[in-house]
Amino acid sequence: MTASHISRESDARLPLEMNHDRQQLLAHHPVQQLVLGDEVWSIQQLLVLLEYGVRSAPDLTSALELWSEGISLLGLPWYPQLQCQDHATRLSFLPQQEERPLTSLWFALQLLYQQLSRQLISSECSLEWPERQKMPDTDTSTEPLAVRYGPLPVLHLPASSTPYAPEPGLAELHEPLVSLIHRLHRLGSRPRSLLEQLKQWLDLALPEQLSLEELASRLQISTRSLQRQLAQQQTSYSRLLEEVRKNRAISLLCHSRYSAQEVGLRLGYQDAPSFQRAFRHWFGLPPGEFRGRYFAQDEQPQLPPVMLYYAINELQEQSLRQYNGARVWICVRNLSFDKSVQLQCEDHDGIWRPYTATFERFLTADVELWSTPSLPVHHPLRFRIEYRVGGHTYLDNNGGQDYCLTDPVLLGPHAAICHQLLWFAEQRPSAPSTGRIVGRLFTRRSWPQGWALWPDGRRDPLLGEPCGNGMQWQLSAASPRPGLPLCFEFIHPAPYQRLQLDNQGEGFIPHQL
Repeated sequence: MTASHISRESDARLPLEMNHDRQQLLAHHPVQQLVLGDEVWSIQQLLVLLEYGVRSAPDLTSALELWSEGISLLGLPWYPQLQCQDHATRLSFLPQQEERPLTSLWFALQLLYQQLSRQLISSECSLEWPERQKMPDTDTSTEPLAVRYGPLPVLHLPASSTPYAPEPGLAELHEPLVSLIHRLHRLGSRPRSLLEQLKQWLDLALPEQLSLEELASRLQISTRSLQRQLAQQQTSYSRLLEEVRKNRAISLLCHSRYSAQEVGLRLGYQDAPSFQRAFRHWFGLPPGEFRGRYFAQDEQPQLPPVMLYYAINELQEQSLRQYNGARVWICVRNLSFDKSVQLQCEDHDGIWRPYTATFERFLTADVELWSTPSLPVHHPLRFRIEYRVGGHTYLDNNGGQDYCLTDPVLLGPHAAICHQLLWFAEQRPSAPSTGRIVGRLFTRRSWPQGWALWPDGRRDPLLGEPCGNGMQWQLSAASPRPGLPLCFEFIHPAPYQRLQLDNQGEGFIPHQL
């Protein structure tokens, strides 16, 4: 039976409200197709596979594990955390990037709820949802999913031991579906993204500037429709053009035959001062200084060309299935644009497969931070890092032993790392609106004290505990407004020692949810 046959049969057998939620999810998903290996799969086909996986699962835990794997397969930037307790099951979602498509996740959860309500004997479920964005009502004839405010999406379900009834005649499909979804996940996905297509057109047109109307015409849609699609992905035409120009600027400045004025003209700027102002806004220094740092022969000892920054393992211990949340961050020295960074990871079959890392931000003026998406490989994650630049390949393989991520975190040589810092509004009855900052940091050594330092001199304690080859520190503190930079310090009273983490003196700005 082909995927198209399954899709037609699924449409015929699903209740009307489930078809409605699926169509809404398709309408709000940023792409309609994914390239998995050498095959092109539509989002519609992948949703059908996941629906059949839930309907054929032998128990609630199996259904949720498979569906959670599907979140990554569909390309939604959320990491599901499944927690099974004696009296309840909790499925929470952590954002993997600053831009979060809440609408797509909303309809995915509604679709899951409709499926589970047919299989569970007891379907008492509720959903925590960020109140800042109201979601559209769902067309459902069943009991609606109760929703209450929460800073992050969390689906509350009955205990994993709750009786679960797979649909008659589908139980024998579950294992083949599990194998197929695992295979697709291992192949990795490359979305035929609207943003990638637009960036390519904008880049090829430089120094000419394609207008929003011209891009819409190429896509054979209206300008208003293109603006809505960009807004759904938390971006705009001006942001895309700026990103294309930034990347092209770095590439051209790394070739000494172009002057800064020529680079600006090739990017479509009318004069040198306009390009100078834009470049300072992007990188905090003028183009000439940027180029000077790139070509300077520094006689001081330098960091290795590439090295591990840290790696996070969010794998649930009770699951024997593949990773759905292991990520790796990498330090790369050199400001050359024409380079590539990738991880070689050992899969469950013993074959080492490459996974591409992408640029995230600058750690310092000379060191870049690169990161991987969630890696669809098996536990424990064994990997090495390859960095190709200027015809050379640099390798970080942990001194010939390769890295092995068996603990929740694996730290590189840096003394301290700020992993996550989030700000969200808190709504309290009969009280003014306030905010809260939550954070997660790591240090290589154990420190008796850890503190968050505010610009006004306030200090909030960090809660530390051993984690992997270092210490994990948690922050939860009231914050009146977003955008306040935080620094951190770790103290050993006797003999007195102090470690400061201040992001090169600028502090860390929390991401606003």
